[in-house]
Amino acid sequence: MNIGLLSTDQRLIDEIIHVVYRKPLNWIISSTAADLISHLAQLTFSHVIISDRELDFGGLEEFLEGLQLAKPELKIIVLLSNYHDVTINEKYVKMCKLMRLDYIQPGRSTAVIADDIRAWVDGFGGDLRYQQPVGKLVTFIGSTPNIGTTLASFGVAYSLAAETSQKVGYVCLNLKSSKLHRYLGRDENGFTLDGLRAELKAQSLTPDRLLLVCDKPKEAHGLHILYGNMLREQAEFFSPSEIVHLLRVARRAFDICVIEVNAYWDNAATVCGLLEADSKVVVTTADIAHFQEDFSRWIRQVGSVFGLQPDGFELMAVQTERHSKHSEFTIKDIRKETQLHLIGQIAKHGDALSRCNQGKLFDMLTPSHSMYEEVKAVASKLADFYKLPRKENVRQITWLQKLMTGRKTAS
Repeated sequence: MNIGLLSTDQRLIDEIIHVVYRKPLNWIISSTAADLISHLAQLTFSHVIISDRELDFGGLEEFLEGLQLAKPELKIIVLLSNYHDVTINEKYVKMCKLMRLDYIQPGRSTAVIADDIRAWVDGFGGDLRYQQPVGKLVTFIGSTPNIGTTLASFGVAYSLAAETSQKVGYVCLNLKSSKLHRYLGRDENGFTLDGLRAELKAQSLTPDRLLLVCDKPKEAHGLHILYGNMLREQAEFFSPSEIVHLLRVARRAFDICVIEVNAYWDNAATVCGLLEADSKVVVTTADIAHFQEDFSRWIRQVGSVFGLQPDGFELMAVQTERHSKHSEFTIKDIRKETQLHLIGQIAKHGDALSRCNQGKLFDMLTPSHSMYEEVKAVASKLADFYKLPRKENVRQITWLQKLMTGRKTAS
């Protein structure tokens, strides 16, 4: 079959056309939009790959609209680059979403782009972004390791499952220090992320298979948990294409899925987990080294390399003091420094460490524990934002309903 590629990047061209495809392909390389249009008039194409480097925004939008109108059966994917200002990248992404086009996020390496193109052309796992409804991904990242990101993210996932009638997933992508199984008192021999390596490598994971291997604890009805990688020495062997495949399968398996990634951006899971997310939440503390230095060096500096804007993150503060002393930094200081919207906070709980070490994290998520209301507040905001239907028994009573109930009682 004929496939068109609009690009002048010779390295990218070589990488894309020389990966191994399931069927023999006839590549038609064009250096200009006019050249590609000429080829489209003469030949029948099944797929077209278009780099955004060859046209400005207005020209690209007009070209894609004309292409969709003239060739409605043509499969189109847009390669988004980091050659624009960071603030403009979101504009390109939004354009692709509105036009219901497949696209590759900016900030990907040439090898990763080639792997994504192969999966797209070969149709591995049905990963095309707009062929069917997909769930939402909410990714949590700590500004610093070991500050309570797992407790915060899992608590929110637990509360989403308790409050909504949706299928909720929790996927641990902390490839080097996953401890959730310990916090929940689960057997270390249970199924973990590394057990999916073969399927991720072959791009053959399915939603049914993912649901099958997830833990479904009786303490959290409606929550499906995929525990993190236990083979720490193999953490760097997870490729970006494998992580993206997992996340896109998770979209189809769950209505909403909470992802936890490592605070360090030296692995595919952290970078791809943030690039693929619908909502990104950075967790930090009132320690100035965390919310100032670590936040700036990771979120602002490294994040911008991948086209992620700092203001695209939500903020969650943990280990906060209920009564701060004058010498201590406050939530107000954190918000002022990060310039982010505060989605919620979790106080410092003296029993957190001991309960987690004893495998009793679920005890902290019962209504009798003060952490319950803290994570519930964050989950409620996400549920409202994504318009997730609530369970009948937890629907919020409005002030008007309370007033009417009071009048009926009085009468």
